[in-house]
Amino acid sequence: MTKHDGHVRPARRPITVFGIAFGLLFLLMASFSVATPQGASPDEPAHAIRAYAAAHGELFGPDSASIPGTIDQTVSTYFAKLESHMPCFKRNVAVTPSCVAPVENQDAPTTGHTSTTVNTPVFYVLVGWPTAFLDGAKGLYGMRLVNALLCSALLALAFTALRALPRSRWALAGLAVGVTPMVLFLSGTLNPNGIEVAASAAAFALLLLTFGTPAAGSRLVLRILGIVAVSLLLVNTRSIAMLWLALAFVIALLLGKREVLRTVFRSWLTWAGIVVIGAVAVAAALFYLRPRSLTPGYAPVGAGSSWWQGFSNTLDGTFSFMIGWIAQFGWMEIPAPALTVAVWSTVGGMVILLGSTLGPRNVKIGALLLGLAIVFVPPFSQAAVIHDAGYIWQGRYTIAPAVLLAVLAGIGLDHALPAADKRLTAVMRVAVVLLGIAQLAAFLWMLRRYVTGLQQNLTWIDMLRAPQWQPPGGWLLVTVVFAITTGLAVWLLIRTLSRTCDNGEPTEAVLPDRPSAPPLTPTPI
Repeated sequence: MTKHDGHVRPARRPITVFGIAFGLLFLLMASFSVATPQGASPDEPAHAIRAYAAAHGELFGPDSASIPGTIDQTVSTYFAKLESHMPCFKRNVAVTPSCVAPVENQDAPTTGHTSTTVNTPVFYVLVGWPTAFLDGAKGLYGMRLVNALLCSALLALAFTALRALPRSRWALAGLAVGVTPMVLFLSGTLNPNGIEVAASAAAFALLLLTFGTPAAGSRLVLRILGIVAVSLLLVNTRSIAMLWLALAFVIALLLGKREVLRTVFRSWLTWAGIVVIGAVAVAAALFYLRPRSLTPGYAPVGAGSSWWQGFSNTLDGTFSFMIGWIAQFGWMEIPAPALTVAVWSTVGGMVILLGSTLGPRNVKIGALLLGLAIVFVPPFSQAAVIHDAGYIWQGRYTIAPAVLLAVLAGIGLDHALPAADKRLTAVMRVAVVLLGIAQLAAFLWMLRRYVTGLQQNLTWIDMLRAPQWQPPGGWLLVTVVFAITTGLAVWLLIRTLSRTCDNGEPTEAVLPDRPSAPPLTPTPI
């Protein structure tokens, strides 16, 4: 049951919550899948080659003799030439993708070169299978949609788990803040960064639920199995994802309820899960750490610099990297419009600031750990590889801990603010509407860059009057789908946040030194 302003309403079943969240998220991500030109997301051609090869049984390949820092894999001509056909508009915002010439004999097998040698093959096996029966652009769009399916399922799982927490109103708002246009973009194109973010959120939400609310029997088994499955996926996305999982585990322990933790860690399944996750994580770490060349076949910016130069320069750019959390489309050449940056910085900044400062001590400690990771992991990581690889760090690499921080701050607000305050509800409604508008503005801005190009002599009306490029189905149809889905998501989120004030567990699950709310009937998951 949920209680709000004196009214008690039956809670939706978890499977219903999951289904609604999954459907909306998938439509939003799929809109980016369709609206983004072929190969026009970070390193997508390289990821596509690896995924195509994995789907055809080639998980690894020999080091390339012609392009240092890459491996050779057998793929169709379309995927092998995907990147070489893009220079006419790549990072040139004034030119549209209409300049790209079609690939001849695109189904013919040939050798492709991919630089994704540092990643395990798990992601590529999961998303590459559509190319077993689809080739060319259809195969690429198919892989994008599979990635969108996986990411939307993981984020929907996070939403469902958070909604079952004792108090979840602001925690859900924090997750909504975390699902930025950049998260939708990465999830809708071909990049393991999207699954890394979604799996981090899902793992954190499941850990919070498992350590903070009582469960027994099949319900506890399902929670533990969910944590294991999501964790195994997470550690195989990118090497740094292991750190995000470790932070999620430690912070969930800090916020856990003592008697619940006793029950969880008395279960043999918990320890079996820890052993499995640990074994897979060690195997993945050995893969990540295996000897390999980091020197690309071109002169990278900053190569040869000292460790200290890499560290200090990256530390200086800490706040600049945060733009990459909100939106940097294409090959990072299309930043989010000022409206989107302003809204997300204001709403997200206030949620994180207030939740981290007003929340209980364990929330403050968790926020400090995540803040330190966000600030210091980039310079240390960059400094370690700058001599060979140059400057490689991008803001999107720390989206995962930023999402965890937003959710954690929301939990802090759930225990610091009144559960049923009409003024706070009004503020929350306005914030959600603004996020929806900012989401749509970012999507339209990206489309404008591709449909007409960004030139001073062109305006919005030229998208209707003289479009130079169109995504499948036309940009207008894609925009309508995205706008309607965004509007529906905003409406449902407002209804959910307005009703989700107390799900029936006492506040002491996270805040043992404050009086708890009277128990109601909990929402099971």
